[in-house]
Amino acid sequence: MTHHANLHLTVHTTGVSKAPALLSTEQAASAQLAQRLARTGLALGPAMSWGRTSTLDMVHNRRPAVIFLDVPSASEQQLTGLVRAARLLAPVTVLPPDGQDTLTAFTAGALNVLDRKAPAAELAWRIRADLRSCPPPPASTRHISWSAGQSLLFDILAAARTPVCCHHLRLLMGSPGLPMNLRALKARIHRMRPALAQSGMTLVVDQQWGLATFRTQPADSVALLTLLA
Repeated sequence: MTHHANLHLTVHTTGVSKAPALLSTEQAASAQLAQRLARTGLALGPAMSWGRTSTLDMVHNRRPAVIFLDVPSASEQQLTGLVRAARLLAPVTVLPPDGQDTLTAFTAGALNVLDRKAPAAELAWRIRADLRSCPPPPASTRHISWSAGQSLLFDILAAARTPVCCHHLRLLMGSPGLPMNLRALKARIHRMRPALAQSGMTLVVDQQWGLATFRTQPADSVALLTLLA
């Protein structure tokens, strides 16, 4: 096992929020939606635009119990990718494009799929019901020298006991129209290895046909497998 005796992580713990976060691919349209819901008494806060650094910072600091994903326009393939990427942060309730089959979002792992044409009061009621069904997420830690995106990535990998696809991480760290470059993503993840090791975890990377997946496992289990090999 590799030792990192000289590595000292200084972290602070972020809070958690028993409230949804409104994540949008079209911020202007979602801002109007937030205003409609606010008039029913459901305060979502400002619509967060997917792809902005400030959005990653807000998600990391708030640690929402549910992501309310508003996607006014997207193909079924695009919506599938967005839902799977957002699920890495929290359970996802989706407001898909008009006329799109709800099975697309459910198959991608959505907690709930809402009708864009439904009255604001009904939307608010359903969002509150989703909140009641989801426990608050665990608090996260943040290295003082890391960006919010890097801290979120660390939290995702630290909790990844099943493989996480590189495509979903690239989309989450980038934007719907411009996912993060795979080489840049791998470089970010590589820099986390010492921090993961200090937390007692080993990163497992599987690559095949240009696709990479990532997961973590306890470092002592890796040592045991090595002895048994």
